[in-house]
Amino acid sequence: MNNEIFVVGNSWSIPSDEAPNPAFNLLNLTNRWEHPGITLDAQAEYIISNKLVKGFKIIWLVGHHHRADPYGNGNYLIPYDWGQGNVWGKMTRDIWFKKFTKMPWYWRTNALFVKAVLNECTPDNLLLIPIYRPNILEHDFLKDNPCIWWEYMRDYAKDYPDGRGHTNQIGHTVFAMKLREEIENRWKISLTMTG
Repeated sequence: MNNEIFVVGNSWSIPSDEAPNPAFNLLNLTNRWEHPGITLDAQAEYIISNKLVKGFKIIWLVGHHHRADPYGNGNYLIPYDWGQGNVWGKMTRDIWFKKFTKMPWYWRTNALFVKAVLNECTPDNLLLIPIYRPNILEHDFLKDNPCIWWEYMRDYAKDYPDGRGHTNQIGHTVFAMKLREEIENRWKISLTMTG
């Protein structure tokens, strides 16, 4: 049954030193495409271009609506310092987000990226999981969609911090138990936790 599910993730689905077994590993969900800091447009394009909705039930981690990838090659422009060697943080805050564009534009365009995927999906084959607050899934275009599971992953970092903005292993374990229950209720797929 695990092979029926495909996770489109980001840094929240990738193992780290503080969480070597993220929730998706704990649930043996090995069909995954994930990149740290991936933008919503790139995730949406991947889902649509690879016709994932035809062969899988998709779990999509929806997080980074303040990022831009103008060349489509993973050289993200982001509004805060992120990772070692990031030269974009200050320039992005001072120029890109304040001068060239405005946050309402990002909010609107990212909602449209998610809506493009929703046009091909139903709650039977898509589970959207918000990460941060605020989240693009709260946009008027999207907020009432039954594909959304209103369980913010970032909330677990408040009680189970890893020291770098994500949740630690305990938080991932707690989240995995809730996700397993949601998948059982939504898709009638029983997953067994490891570890």
